[in-house]
Amino acid sequence: MTSQQQQQDIWNQVSESMVDKLIDNNKYQLVEELGRGSYGCLFLGQSLETNEYVAVKILCKKGLDPAQLALQQLEIDIQQSLHHAHLLGLDQVIQEPDFVYMIMELCDQGDLFEYVVQNPYDVNCHVIFLQILEAIDYMHQNNLYHRDIKLENILLQKQDYIKVADFGLATKERYSFDFGCGSTTYLGPEHFGSIGDESDLEQEDAPYDAAASDIWSLGILLLALLFGRNPWQEATDLDVAFADYKADPMSLRRLFPDLSIECMHFLQKVLAIDPAKRVSIGEMKAMFCELTDLTIDPQESDYESESEQDEIMPSPVDIHTVQHKANKASYDSAIFSQEDGGGSWSDMVEQDLLCGIEDDFEHITFDSTEDDEQELFIHDQEKESWWL
Repeated sequence: MTSQQQQQDIWNQVSESMVDKLIDNNKYQLVEELGRGSYGCLFLGQSLETNEYVAVKILCKKGLDPAQLALQQLEIDIQQSLHHAHLLGLDQVIQEPDFVYMIMELCDQGDLFEYVVQNPYDVNCHVIFLQILEAIDYMHQNNLYHRDIKLENILLQKQDYIKVADFGLATKERYSFDFGCGSTTYLGPEHFGSIGDESDLEQEDAPYDAAASDIWSLGILLLALLFGRNPWQEATDLDVAFADYKADPMSLRRLFPDLSIECMHFLQKVLAIDPAKRVSIGEMKAMFCELTDLTIDPQESDYESESEQDEIMPSPVDIHTVQHKANKASYDSAIFSQEDGGGSWSDMVEQDLLCGIEDDFEHITFDSTEDDEQELFIHDQEKESWWL
């Protein structure tokens, strides 16, 4: 039996006993399990002193080796050090011999992935994306790098008010050899050896810049927010859409005809193939604040000509979460479903909870394959059961 299977068996045995459990000298009660992974789960908790609801992330320490325990503690240390309006707060950590209880803010409005799917034409991109930039700017100023920026890890606390979550892959080291760390669709070309020129020859012996990698992920996220789809499957030369963008950055506007000229120029600096040429988070935020229009009215398109619009172009891929690279398990500090590439905040929710929203995809062009993992934080069918 593998270590992961042992952890799953242990958690299956104790999960039911967690319901109604009192922790921290009877200060909190675990009310309801929201989702489960191989090494822990997410519970709705309630403070018995204030009656306020909280999110309780429970990590299992049984069976973990020292390296895994160190990674687990790193996630805790990083989140405890973050104090920003748009970063998910970690209020308290309760240590027991076999478990760690992370008491966090409750974001009961779901995540951006779910919101974009259900409201594809009603996203306040300017407001929301600026909040995300402010959160990541704070992290970078404090020499912390998220490394898993994606729609699923941006939680909505209320209308147009977000919290960046999931620090399971975050690092204090700006330069890293953990290539492939994150979600494939959001990773920059440096993770795949697709920078080009002599840079590729040096990449195997050189670390990647985690700050520049975050910048790339932010650019992909903005396109997903604006258009409800990703520009390419992964930033490799084998991906037709990416290869076309790499050869001609102007192709971004052929992929997204409603993208404004000024936003296209902005994204070209964010999605620079060479990480060294990407803007910093501070520069990115300043440039974004100067943008007047992110998109244009399709009827007022200033695109060159109808014939150019009709060129055979690779289509943007629909939003979905691609499985992480196989070697990610070695540095996934969330230590949830290593074999399946899970490990994010949203990975904790079981896949069978997704069935209730599958019908929502039928009238939107958000296709997915059987192997895709659509990782959502919360879902319609369980909302009324725990916070309303």
